[in-house]
Amino acid sequence: MFRGMPGEPADPEIWERAARAASGLHRLGRWGELAGFYGDLADDAWREGRYRRSLRLLLAARVVAVRAGDEAKVVSVTSLLAMRHRLRGGFVVAETWDHAQLALPLDESTARAHAVARRELATLRGLTGEYQEGIALCEQALQVCRAFADRPQMVLIHVQVLLERSLGERLSGRLDLALATLAEARALAEAHEGEVNDLTRGMIAVREARLHVMVGDPRTGLAAYLRAEDLFTGVSADNLVITRISRIDCLRALGRTEDALALADELAEECERAGEHSRLGQILLERADIQYASGDFAGAAATARRAGRGQRDDDSLEGLRRRRHLARALLASGGDQREAAGHLGVILETACRPDRRDLARTWQALHEALSISDESVLPSAVWFAAGRGALIGAELQRDLLSAPEARWGVHAEREEVYAAAIRLHAAVEDHDAVAQVMELGRADVLNRVLLDGSSLTRPLTDLPLLPPSAGDDRLQDLFELGSDVARVLAGGNADEIAVLPLPGGLPSPEELDALADVVVMVQLGHGTAGWWSSTAVRERGGRWRATVEPVPARPAPWIGRMAAGTPLPPRGVARAVWQALGELLLPAPEIWQGTPEAPRSVVICPDPRLWHVPYGALLRGDTALVDVAEVTLTPSLRTLCLVHGRARQPAPSGSGAGAAGSLLDDALPAYARERAALDTWPGGHRPLGGLADVAELLAPALLYVSGHGAAPGDTTLGPAGVTLDSLATLPLPELLLLVGCWSATAASRYGRDPLSLAVGGLLGGARTVVAGVGRVGEQAAARIAAQTLRYVAEGMPARSALRAAARALRDRHPELGPYDWAGMCVMGAGD
Repeated sequence: MFRGMPGEPADPEIWERAARAASGLHRLGRWGELAGFYGDLADDAWREGRYRRSLRLLLAARVVAVRAGDEAKVVSVTSLLAMRHRLRGGFVVAETWDHAQLALPLDESTARAHAVARRELATLRGLTGEYQEGIALCEQALQVCRAFADRPQMVLIHVQVLLERSLGERLSGRLDLALATLAEARALAEAHEGEVNDLTRGMIAVREARLHVMVGDPRTGLAAYLRAEDLFTGVSADNLVITRISRIDCLRALGRTEDALALADELAEECERAGEHSRLGQILLERADIQYASGDFAGAAATARRAGRGQRDDDSLEGLRRRRHLARALLASGGDQREAAGHLGVILETACRPDRRDLARTWQALHEALSISDESVLPSAVWFAAGRGALIGAELQRDLLSAPEARWGVHAEREEVYAAAIRLHAAVEDHDAVAQVMELGRADVLNRVLLDGSSLTRPLTDLPLLPPSAGDDRLQDLFELGSDVARVLAGGNADEIAVLPLPGGLPSPEELDALADVVVMVQLGHGTAGWWSSTAVRERGGRWRATVEPVPARPAPWIGRMAAGTPLPPRGVARAVWQALGELLLPAPEIWQGTPEAPRSVVICPDPRLWHVPYGALLRGDTALVDVAEVTLTPSLRTLCLVHGRARQPAPSGSGAGAAGSLLDDALPAYARERAALDTWPGGHRPLGGLADVAELLAPALLYVSGHGAAPGDTTLGPAGVTLDSLATLPLPELLLLVGCWSATAASRYGRDPLSLAVGGLLGGARTVVAGVGRVGEQAAARIAAQTLRYVAEGMPARSALRAAARALRDRHPELGPYDWAGMCVMGAGD
């Protein structure tokens, strides 16, 4: 009868009646009822925002429960006292109550209190940045939960402890462990749905949302935030506001800048009216993020300084965020580099402490230090070591993840770190290092599958978790480096700064020599001055040579278009553009040193956003690459080495060449031409009813598939509905022809494996795949594929046969465009 609705103003008369009722219970000695009554009043006061009154009432409830001998009530009220003191910033008092719970003997009656107290202590450690101790406390709480799993409410506490541990792992930068722990919490909650309340389910949604944003999937993150808001509405006003604040960053990551600013301003106004200065500081830091991303560096600095007025200048997470904002804004706007260095030094010193081990903030601060140009603030040797450390930290965070989508998302989110590492090593002319950085993450999921050697039994993006690389030693090395750099940024000695070894690796010189006469890697980058392109080139028997050049004005719009996922048009690209692209993407003269009679073999590993390019049509002066080179494309250098290393399939006995299987689209205009070419194959031709029929062919020599392709990436080809996954699950013959648009074209996204139908062919066992780049002309592609078959039947390697067929078609039909005569490419061994 004395309860009010959440947010309802206090009624003095109600509280006076409550006081009289409590006095009556006290006179009658009804201690159990009085303890419960005080607890109810404490809850009412808490909802009304009368926090001091609520805490005093809880203290009264505990005193009365002790007098009544109600041990269960004492334990539950003590837990509430600890939690509510913690929520109001009374950390010392909260910890005292938690330790009072832990002083109780651990048995069935106190197990819940022990688990909750350890969870609360873990939360306090997270607030003070002692992440490792917090994670250890969570593990102790989980042991209690498992030992007393049958006790009432223990499932709920178990889920809540897992959520706290997931948060600690995320704050320390271990996204792999955060994801795994959160998945365990979600599974437990779903298995015991009736025992998990809306508040806890909302917390699961919030933690999922945050991790989705961090691994580059803000769209899914936004849906999770909105789900959390629905669950918190009418249940927890505080968590509802916190979730809305978190949604600001999600909107920014989605590119919805105006929506993010509007939400930030709305929440800031609400907090100012309520006098919530600490929460206002959090909102202002989110706003500073938006301003910095929009190029308003002075505005970002001003907003960060304003945020500091309502926050403590300490080593809390918000304090470190504010320092990073100030450092970035100072460096980007040409401000005081020594002041910026001071902020970064504090971040590094804090993040690298043994109790913190904050991976994310360590590599972020090292990366920001690359913007310090004053040698007296950061000597060159330390500057280089910091840049190398930033790359190692970002790569560690990615490499510790095991799910493909998470790995790809994190790589994309860290693009500026990988791009900075390329420029860093190019500046010191460490050409081998530039190539090694380019190779990082190019096709790591694809390569793991190829290395395993078994056929896929499920979609590539739905694989069981891949075992992450062990990183404990590398993590320790990184934190030691961060501490050393922090000392220098604070004005300390710059001697004895170790440069950590680069992550990843390149194929050996012998492996690279076996691939081609020339190996080329291409990488794009984007900065305040626009697009730039880097190439790393290695001639057989030689060393890597790397360049970094700004993208000239003529090809810049086309580069931006392809990077955004829009392909070049099949017609309408001027010859001067093909020349500009040739000079930009393939600048090294050794690539072009072949002749029409003696072409060089050239392997190109494109930037993931440049699979739309018909590389054979690129020009150097008036010479097309197809005239002087046999070109092979590869997702990564390691991919091609793995394909080259496969054992050749034994040749069939008897007649010589194995049979050709086909899945032809008989509705295409060139169907008759393709069928006629296949019918002349020396080993015979067998039309197939479906892709599964490939398994019935006895030692087939090749599979030929034709049809319309819908779009780049993992789509379908032809009426048989051929997909990447359907190809990957088959034992394919050594030669695969996928004659249709987009069949070799990856979706244009940085960070992901460049998945296409041709990649599915490599996974399925093909050594060589001939496929379409871009929107190829149907008649022209069919003519080239048919002629390629005839040349292969005569004994030519596939890459030589495709080149000869393309040149012949171009010379006979000069009216054709580059996507007609150069739109088919070779992936794989090419032999």
